[in-house]
Amino acid sequence: MDKKQRIIITMLELVVKQGLHATPMSQVAKEANVAVGTIYHYFENKNQIIEEIYLMIVQDYGVVLMANLPDKDYKSQYEAMWLNLYNYFVGNPLAFTFMEIVAVPPIITKNLVRLSAKHIANIRDFFLKGIEENHIKDVPVRLILQMVLGDVVSAMRLKIKDELDMNKEQLKFALEMSWDSIKKNN
Repeated sequence: MDKKQRIIITMLELVVKQGLHATPMSQVAKEANVAVGTIYHYFENKNQIIEEIYLMIVQDYGVVLMANLPDKDYKSQYEAMWLNLYNYFVGNPLAFTFMEIVAVPPIITKNLVRLSAKHIANIRDFFLKGIEENHIKDVPVRLILQMVLGDVVSAMRLKIKDELDMNKEQLKFALEMSWDSIKKNN
């Protein structure tokens, strides 16, 4: 792992563990085994590192969510996409927690969110297709994206807090409820 990657990973781990404001650059440097000056060689400030982590995670969403979607009906594709995000969070709890506590205004600006939209354009297009083909409700795509993400995040919170195991049956229920909230009632 190169120095820049060590800085990013260390910042991610520390921010999730102790919070953004309680993570000084000196600690990041020490734990990444680099000089403070090395951090400033790659990044102007702490916020730039946070923004890069955010963009990396959003870029992951664009790839992971749409991976290995079945060639079946739209609902099956939706379920696969939903499970892809849930499993991404299960496998990457630091990314999940980071997005929960850091990826919110004012830390992550509306402008950065707009800039990151290109990474999830394929997800937006998936939902636009669902609207056009009358699989899902004709509501603003931004609302659909937020509601679906909220469903996955809620399921993940239950798992992380040990409130539910989120076993196969519970995941099936969560998926059904999520689908029911966006499907078009014919």
